[in-house]
Amino acid sequence: MSTSPQIVRRSELLNRRTIDRRTAEEVGRVDRIWLDAHSQRAIGFTCKSGLLGSKKTWFAWAQVDTVGENVFVTINPELPELHQPEQAVCPIGLEVLTDAGNQAGAVVDYLFDVRTGSVTHYLFKSSGWRGVLDGIYLLPVAAISTIGSKRAIVSEAAVSEPVQYAEGLHKKVGLVAEFLHEDFDRTLKNVAGVKRGAQSLAEKFQDKALEVRDVAQEKVAELKRQRQESVPPEPNPEPPESDLS
Repeated sequence: MSTSPQIVRRSELLNRRTIDRRTAEEVGRVDRIWLDAHSQRAIGFTCKSGLLGSKKTWFAWAQVDTVGENVFVTINPELPELHQPEQAVCPIGLEVLTDAGNQAGAVVDYLFDVRTGSVTHYLFKSSGWRGVLDGIYLLPVAAISTIGSKRAIVSEAAVSEPVQYAEGLHKKVGLVAEFLHEDFDRTLKNVAGVKRGAQSLAEKFQDKALEVRDVAQEKVAELKRQRQESVPPEPNPEPPESDLS
């Protein structure tokens, strides 16, 4: 298997074909992946085959050669069939409790490196504790102190403000509402801008009209003055001649 990390979500591997690397024959499909609770590593998986997947075969994770669209495993026909060890656990559905005694949610999946089997993060669904919205959240392996058959005890600080892995319904609705609110605010601002622009344009037209009126009045007054200056004054009338001689 490649030495570079290959982080996958556990659920992505379920029902993938399992192929014998030596014979290229299909031996079944991935049914469950099992962890060692102490080391937080995948130690093997069960493969289902036969009618309705009734036959279960255990493969140690050390037998996994390649993980792609198919899972290639190395099977040594000279060795006896392996069996699932007692320490193998499947953490899906475990109740998540904080070290302060609060219920934070439930484990729904995990991310792990298929090269080494090491779990990097568990994924848990919030129960709404402390107002955490619906969704899938990351739970670091280091935050887990105990894993049992039904519950996992984790650090309260790690789940009080968790990092979201997949957005829940409430988060999506909140984003849509926020978008509509922001869009409405933008619309109001645009309308206000148009109104201010129209008002400014009207004021400019009004100022221009007043300017044209003032110029016209000045022209009329000037023409009147010019007309008065161009008309000669009327001559004074001569006195009538006297009849006395």
